Amino acid sequence: MEEEIPTAVHLLRCIPQPAFKKRFPSKSYGMFVASALLRIALGYLFLANVYLTIVQSTAVIDIFFNVLALQFISELDDIAFELCKMEVLGRRLARACTAKLYQTEFEKQKSIFLKTAYFINLAVFVYFMTIVTMRQQNGDYQCQKDPVVKYQGEMVPGFTMVFSYFNGVYTQLNKETSANRPVYTEMKKLNSDEPFDKDVVEPAKIKYSPAVNAWILVHPNIRKAFDDESDEPWLLRSPDTDSFELLDVSGSEWDLWQGKIESAVLHISCNECDDDTDCNLNGKCVDEGRHGK
Repeated sequence: MEEEIPTAVHLLRCIPQPAFKKRFPSKSYGMFVASALLRIALGYLFLANVYLTIVQSTAVIDIFFNVLALQFISELDDIAFELCKMEVLGRRLARACTAKLYQTEFEKQKSIFLKTAYFINLAVFVYFMTIVTMRQQNGDYQCQKDPVVKYQGEMVPGFTMVFSYFNGVYTQLNKETSANRPVYTEMKKLNSDEPFDKDVVEPAKIKYSPAVNAWILVHPNIRKAFDDESDEPWLLRSPDTDSFELLDVSGSEWDLWQGKIESAVLHISCNECDDDTDCNLNGKCVDEGRHGK
């Protein structure tokens, strides 16, 4: 379908108005120009659909199936045209589709713009994909109101770690990232706008780890064992995922280290609110964006 753009441009350059009027005096050149412009618009609509399909897809197989369906729909007009030529849809349509107008050849003309049409489309496509990629790396498509983590598990007898202490608001500080995904740092419990003073309290962090292919919660001073020298000493680990959005693993069962690996459901939500009680009375519900401060 993307070939509609250079094809329409080619027709407009190869068929000037004098030549068109000479061959077909009874036809409207304005209608011919309008049809060519519609073909160009159709081509750009197809490219826009492909762009949106790629941007919104979370897996390569989704892109494949969506583009395949889009290609099938875009070919329906060509299929209908061929059926009309074979008189499947009636003789009147067959005569219209086999008219002399469709079989006339005009003198070919060289066009630098025509040759560069595909490169122009490619440049525009790459430009928008670059913008999306940069915004993705900056975390613009993640939760913009700071995720709130809630663990509702029970304390394990004989184990000094109380995971519910890590409940609260986490935010991305200084645009810190890991594997092109934001790193969320634990904030103060009574004032979620302020980070912990690292000289007093070392905060936990939630980040994506390519090594374990999951989102993990880590703490620089806590490891699973004295001899744990792993690069990613996780305390909580989400199911396997390649998602860029932390909220995608909310409500799923995470692996939890309690002397041994257990499972627990971790609830993560954007720091949105309808009133002050949604902030656990630790802040004010701001009207703009309906988020807590």
